Amino acid sequence: MQPWVRELERRFLLQDATALPEDPRTLGRAYLGIDPTADSLHIGHLAPIQLLYHLARWGVEPIIVIGGATARIGDPSGKSTERPLLPPEVVEANAHALLSQVQKLLPFPIHIRNNYEWLGSYLLIDFLREVGKHLTVSYLLSKESMQRRAETGLSFTEFSYPLLQAYDFWYLYEREGCRLQVGGSDQWGNITAGIELIQKKSGGEAHGLTCPLLTKADGTKFGKTESGNVWLDPKKTSAYAFYQFWVNQADADMPKLLGVFSWKSLEEIEALLAEHACAPEKRLAQKALALEMTARIHGLEAAQTIQAVSEVIFGGEALTTLAQASSETLQAVLSEIPHYEIPESALEEPLVEVLVRVGFLPSKSEARRLIQQGGLAINGKPVPAGEERLAAYTLEGNLKPYYLLRRGKKHVAWVIVRRAG
Repeated sequence: MQPWVRELERRFLLQDATALPEDPRTLGRAYLGIDPTADSLHIGHLAPIQLLYHLARWGVEPIIVIGGATARIGDPSGKSTERPLLPPEVVEANAHALLSQVQKLLPFPIHIRNNYEWLGSYLLIDFLREVGKHLTVSYLLSKESMQRRAETGLSFTEFSYPLLQAYDFWYLYEREGCRLQVGGSDQWGNITAGIELIQKKSGGEAHGLTCPLLTKADGTKFGKTESGNVWLDPKKTSAYAFYQFWVNQADADMPKLLGVFSWKSLEEIEALLAEHACAPEKRLAQKALALEMTARIHGLEAAQTIQAVSEVIFGGEALTTLAQASSETLQAVLSEIPHYEIPESALEEPLVEVLVRVGFLPSKSEARRLIQQGGLAINGKPVPAGEERLAAYTLEGNLKPYYLLRRGKKHVAWVIVRRAG
């Protein structure tokens, strides 16, 4: 196995591949297609983009094709039912939104194309004559994705999708010197259809490379939360929630996640994992990846601020760090963590009664037990036994109306004082 392909394998980024050259630079350019079926990418898109990152390191120029045409058809790969057909204006708006996102995802120049440029005005008769005659029905039906859908119902619209993607590959092969298509493993059938078309239509040699669809150590799909996809658009998934998603990954998943997503060298990853293993409770691997990914998507300054805020909330650091955060970051923190509003008069009421009333503690007896065990803290200070008032924990500056409650190690919430008038 070629050294560069072996590195992809060690990074958990290799699933299927054609016979690849010893020197990746002979591939010229490599492309990844992304259909704009939504107005934002999610982290599931990032693994195949990582293939482009490493190929660019080795001298292969990356191309990203936004599927302004193919998104109007719908890819049957990996789907049990047909996608709803999106209105053209929605596809166009989504394509425009994705364009601004993909430009920031790689630290190399990216050639970005929209396949509507060459498919949008292609006459059906010409397409069938010049493309359809090269790929037989039996060949297309031999694809695993087609076989699965044929059992449950496959429209001619979906059946035509591999032809369109195959034409994309041929077009880029001829016009852009692109010799490699990459994608997730569900795209292998579409990629090999393109290779077949290039061989039959141009007599040339092209290649395909896919990465696995990511799963966690427990077998569940990576990239989903209870609320759905983890998006790159901060309006859909805040930078704070994005950071927390990575921090909350299991130790068992970190070798794979660092290999797939980090831009660190394999040696750096091994050193980080060794350091992590010495004190897993510090979650060094998760925090390193969370900082790297959040900086890549949301900017280094935002990532560092969020990391500092997270250390305050979950790591016991001084609240002075949070006091220096921007109002946007503070509001993001408040929106992501349970919070309760109380009137200003409640500051002088017995503390236990207030915390039970808002719902942070289940009962007065549970509150007293927790306090006796040293398990309750407010604004970083342990609550001693005896009658206490929330006013005793008031902070200065922009944090004056806020009280950070902690019950045990993981349960946190804010109390916000609602000022009169």
